[in-house]
Amino acid sequence: MRTGINPAKLDSKIAQKYHHRIIIPVFIPEISGYFQNLMEVYRLCIESAFLTQHGRSAITVVDNGSCDQVKSWLRELQDQGIIETLITHKENVGKIDAIIGAARGCREELITLSDSDILFRNGWQEEVEKVFIAFPKAGSVAPFPIARHMYYHSSSTQKAALMGEISFKFQETSEHDMIKEVYDSYGWNYVPEYDGLLPVVSNKGQQAVMGSGHQVFTIRRDLFFKMPVEPSFIKIGSGSELNWIDKPINELGTWRLSTLRTWVHHMGNQLTDENNTAFSMVEKNDNVPELIQLKELKTGQINQTNQRVFAKLFKLKNDSRPPAPELTVQFKSL
Repeated sequence: MRTGINPAKLDSKIAQKYHHRIIIPVFIPEISGYFQNLMEVYRLCIESAFLTQHGRSAITVVDNGSCDQVKSWLRELQDQGIIETLITHKENVGKIDAIIGAARGCREELITLSDSDILFRNGWQEEVEKVFIAFPKAGSVAPFPIARHMYYHSSSTQKAALMGEISFKFQETSEHDMIKEVYDSYGWNYVPEYDGLLPVVSNKGQQAVMGSGHQVFTIRRDLFFKMPVEPSFIKIGSGSELNWIDKPINELGTWRLSTLRTWVHHMGNQLTDENNTAFSMVEKNDNVPELIQLKELKTGQINQTNQRVFAKLFKLKNDSRPPAPELTVQFKSL
């Protein structure tokens, strides 16, 4: 039996509050071993995201089967208003399946996927959004540049440079130390003469860097519905980010870009004095921008043969550098 009218039916419209969503997965099954100090790392990640985001942004945390202590802590963060949405899984469903599932339930135009050991600096969100506005075919934008990513599933961007849609040049970075810090966090050796020379693209007076990593990057919402729909059933790694996110963005004909400057720190699983110092410099962002209005993102499909052709032609025309110095990898990714 029902009496009366549901009040929601009298005012059924929902006003749009946000245009940017930040999704952070959390997995701490126990407070010991590798995970001993991760709560502090994740605290800085979530709080720095909260402090640096503007007023048109909100945070979703996906608890991917963490222990009870962590679940309670995350609920406290939501009660405090730091987390806007909290998704809780009883068991680990896998990183990619967790974050893509969360992203497909979002209504914001821009969705940032971030590892939970990223420390955000003031200005990152505004700089990322500037790139999307200036580059209409941008499918994803990372808030840090890595020169060696220019040939990592970036053939759609290379095609655009070849066709004159965007301009291209190599340009030396103004912040070698910041990029070296990112390399150090990967266990990579940094060669300034090579790694400090960034592959820069330009459009409408805005610069960006060709290619990106996937530790933290912002993606157009529409693309999540054109990525593989079948679940990965992979806990972490094993090519899941490559096959479910990186490749599809490029194969759909959209551009994978990065900001010219480094706007984040990668903390790993142990806090350092430098991390704490960087966090102490983060200030609350009180900016409330207008809701962003991006042009419709038109996608196509580039087959692997065309990808190889565009990459080769681009390299012949634009890249006369000597072979890349051998990359020393201390921490091998699975």
